[in-house]
Amino acid sequence: MSEHSLDSLASDRSSDDALLIDAPAEPRRRASDPIAADPAALARFEREQLAREYADIERASAALRLGQPALQSWSKPTALPAVVKKPQSLWLLIGILWLSTAVITAGAVAAIATLAG
Repeated sequence: MSEHSLDSLASDRSSDDALLIDAPAEPRRRASDPIAADPAALARFEREQLAREYADIERASAALRLGQPALQSWSKPTALPAVVKKPQSLWLLIGILWLSTAVITAGAVAAIATLAG
C-alpha cells in the first residue's frame, strides 16, 4: 500500500474547524529516468505497483481475519446449506382474494338492504 505524505498542514485562522491540506507536488522526472523514457517500463512499473498493493490488501485482510474471526466476507457464501422454503401456492392467494371480495360484496348488499328497508 502506498503511503501518502503531506507537504504542509495549515489551519485557517478565520474558522477553528477548517483545516487546509495542500496536495504534494508531482515529483519531476529527470530526462535520464528510465521509467519516463520507456512507456513499456512505465506499464511494467504500474503492474508491479498494482501487484504490491493487492498483496498489501491480502496481508491486511488476513490480519483482520486473524484478529476478528467473527467477521466474514460478503462476497463468499456461507458454508451452511440454504434452507429453501416451500413457496405458497399462487392459487391459494387468488382464492383468498376472491373470498374476501365476496364477503365485502355480501356485506355491502346486506347494509344497503338494511338501510333501504
